[in-house]
Amino acid sequence: MSFLRKIAAVLLFAIALGHADDFMGLPIEDAVSKDVRALPTWIVGGGASLAYYLTGIDGTVDLDAEYRVHRLHSIGIHGGFFFAGEFFDTGLDWRWYFKGALMQTGHDDFLHFSVSAFCLEHLDEWFFSPAIGFGYGRDILFFKKSDMLGRIEILANYLLGEPIYKFDERRHMEVFGRFVVNIRFSLLIF
Repeated sequence: MSFLRKIAAVLLFAIALGHADDFMGLPIEDAVSKDVRALPTWIVGGGASLAYYLTGIDGTVDLDAEYRVHRLHSIGIHGGFFFAGEFFDTGLDWRWYFKGALMQTGHDDFLHFSVSAFCLEHLDEWFFSPAIGFGYGRDILFFKKSDMLGRIEILANYLLGEPIYKFDERRHMEVFGRFVVNIRFSLLIF
């Protein structure tokens, strides 16, 4: 009879140990892994950026919408309005995330590829100039339970069609360029 009591005690101890999160203050299993949230599928929001083109800096207002196709890939659309320049851009994005671990680590780095069209005005005529872009960025989850994240990215666009024109007061002539670099700060919700 005492043998059966010892077996029952050992079995009860094993069952209790199997259902416990810690034993004598030592963690048996990681408590964070139980409540890890899934990656968001839809992310929308906007922000502002500083754009460098034609030896000057301009500010922009940006809007973004993104759909997470896979843990490591997302597709989206973007739009931006430049303050000083008389043009705006809109296009399609593809982001490749290095780890896809935003909810576990609180941040995730990505490479950004885009195809867009710059709508610009020159001599009272409007042009749609196609552009390709490449960039690097980071998504940052501010709080673990929050439905908002911040995004910082550096994006370089090269215009394939009509270049950007600007009148240079110092030289009294028009200058043009095809290269635009943005440093973008965004707040996005999901």
